[in-house]
Amino acid sequence: MLTVKEAAELLRVTPDAVYGAIRLGLIPAANLGKRRTRIAKRALREELAGRRELSGETAAFGHAPEANS
Repeated sequence: MLTVKEAAELLRVTPDAVYGAIRLGLIPAANLGKRRTRIAKRALREELAGRRELSGETAAFGHAPEANS
């Protein structure tokens, strides 16, 4: 299990971005009490694998960036 901070470092995003992804259901997490959110390493590996499948470096949390018109 990883802390939100550890997950953020691995994903190269802020902890706030990880919390947002958790709220959106993009990264499953367990709440183990007040200020104790943990993320399974397996779930994070799956997220990282999904990112690699996308083209472009700006894709975040498994979603391609929106095209600008």
